[in-house]
Amino acid sequence: MRSKKKRRIVRIKGNPINFNIGLIIFILIFVYLGISCFLYLTREKIAIYEVVKGESEELPGISVTGIALRTEQITTASATGYINYYVKDGSRVAVNETVYTVDESGSFSELLKEAALNDNTLTNENVTEIKKDITSFISDYNRNNFENTYNFKYDLNSTLIECVNLNALDTINQSLIESGSSTLNLNKATVSGIIEFYTDGMENLTADKITKEYFNQSNYHRDTIDRDKPTESGSPIYKTVTDESWQIVIPLTDEEFEAYSAVDVVNIVFPSEKISTSAYFSLITNGSEHYGVIDLKRYMIQFAGKRYVDIKIQADTKSGLKVPKSAITEKEFFTIPTDYVTIGGDSKDSGIMVEQIDDNGESLANFTIVDIIASDDTTCYIESDKISSGTILIQPDTKARYKIDGTTKLQGVYNVNTGLASFRYVKILSEKNGYYIVESGTKYGLQVYDQIVLNAALVKENQIIFR
Repeated sequence: MRSKKKRRIVRIKGNPINFNIGLIIFILIFVYLGISCFLYLTREKIAIYEVVKGESEELPGISVTGIALRTEQITTASATGYINYYVKDGSRVAVNETVYTVDESGSFSELLKEAALNDNTLTNENVTEIKKDITSFISDYNRNNFENTYNFKYDLNSTLIECVNLNALDTINQSLIESGSSTLNLNKATVSGIIEFYTDGMENLTADKITKEYFNQSNYHRDTIDRDKPTESGSPIYKTVTDESWQIVIPLTDEEFEAYSAVDVVNIVFPSEKISTSAYFSLITNGSEHYGVIDLKRYMIQFAGKRYVDIKIQADTKSGLKVPKSAITEKEFFTIPTDYVTIGGDSKDSGIMVEQIDDNGESLANFTIVDIIASDDTTCYIESDKISSGTILIQPDTKARYKIDGTTKLQGVYNVNTGLASFRYVKILSEKNGYYIVESGTKYGLQVYDQIVLNAALVKENQIIFR
């Protein structure tokens, strides 16, 4: 009986498979999250850029010392002796105006000194000239060029002597006449121009002869005419700048030469004189060196006493809104004359009058609202998906007709202020370091702090942008 009650136990080889539904769901979620993270990390992101103000240089500014080239004529002494001048350094003389006398014996110089002692009063004009010389020296003073102080001392002393000589000349002539002596033999100007009492060997230098050695001022030698010593016959005693037109030659780097290759007018500033003006500009190449030539017809008299002139060419800058190049895209638009755009009767929306033919064959004008992307004095650019090519427009006032058939591509960006990518036209002014400077304040364009798509290639128009 006991054996009958024994249960038969059958062993099954291997382990039974138990399905854990929770584990399977967890694995699937883990795989999904892993794939999503991978796709998110590997795909290009739609980044947003906030529009800010910016500017760029179309042309770089140049601050440099240039060489002044003028039409200069040197006058030499007609005889050996002491030279007595009757014009001031830097003054303008006319033809036949008394400039100097030559005192061969030295007696005339004694008469000048005697006359100066008897009447040493300076006129108001004399005092004004001296004040002008002092003010100019103070404004141009540079401790690194202290030798200019000696030039100033000499020039001031010469100005005083000339003022006294000029004031005493009439007195001496009157004395000579009363004593029965012959009157003075006065040397007069043969040409009109600006008188300067120095030479430097560069009077006949022209722009095509300029080399870089001329710009090394340590090699520059200026011979100031000494009026206290006897002058040999044939020696330079003064020079005359005979033409108001003059040039300034400046050295240029290869980059500057390339940047200014298409420029023919520049805006310049003379820092020492606080003068701003425009001038014609040209380029020359002497050997392997590049130079710019600035042609002027004014201000020569202010710089007649200077061979080296500090000058600044102002940069040409464009101001507007700063937009990354990657944000720029293109879109086609229909072009229509501005005269065909009107305002709706019961609204302030801009639109066009589209011709439609009714069942009786009559022509009707139907007002249609359109999105104007950009406009100028003659042309409006409207969305191409609102109308079709061949559409006839009616001009509201004259009833003239215009057939739409031309499209133009405009550059723009995708604005996402509302979360929807909408095209906005931009007018590019210049570019700089991966950015464009675009026009600001336009009716249909961008404004400061607008949000735009950084990479337009990743977005389509009217796409919803999640941020």
